[in-house]
Amino acid sequence: ALPISLIAVTVGGLIVGVGVSFGGGCTSGHGVCGLARGSRRSMVATATFMATAIATVFVIRHVLGA
Repeated sequence: ALPISLIAVTVGGLIVGVGVSFGGGCTSGHGVCGLARGSRRSMVATATFMATAIATVFVIRHVLGA
């Protein structure tokens, strides 16, 4: 069993799907292929993905105490 609810997994999946369409591609596409090509758009997208991930982990671990 998952340590989180099915609703949380579903909502997370929907958020990722929306992000992929707004971001013009997936995180690995921007991070691997886009950065290798020197794409400014991919540099901004990858920096945004990383900053969001860092902020999310900080909030979950230090603010919510989970």
